[in-house]
Amino acid sequence: MTFRTLMALMPLLVTACYYHQDPTVRAAQDLQRLADDLVSYEEDRDQRFQSIRLGMSPGEVMKILGAPATQRLVTSDAGVQREEWTYRASLHPLGTLTFVNRKVVEIRAE
Repeated sequence: MTFRTLMALMPLLVTACYYHQDPTVRAAQDLQRLADDLVSYEEDRDQRFQSIRLGMSPGEVMKILGAPATQRLVTSDAGVQREEWTYRASLHPLGTLTFVNRKVVEIRAE
C-alpha cells in the first residue's frame, strides 16, 4: 500500500473508530448532554419568568412564558375578581402571577 493510499484511507479509519464506541460510554455521553440541555432549559425558564413586569397583559405574559401550569379565578369578599396563573419548570415551581382587570398586579417567585 502506498503512502498516498494510506493517507486517503485515514479519514475512513478514524470515522470507523468513532462509530465503534463503547455503548456504555455513548450512553453516558448522551445522558450528560440531556442533563446539560435540561439545566439550560431551566435557566432559560427562570430568566423568562424574571422578565415579567407589573402591568403586563395576559397576552404579553403568554408570549414570554407560554400557558401556565394552572389557572385559578378567585373572588374576594369585596367582589373583586383576580386570576392566578402558576408556572412550573421541569424541576421546580417558578411562581405565581396575579391578574386584576387583565393586568399583572402581583408576582410571587418560588
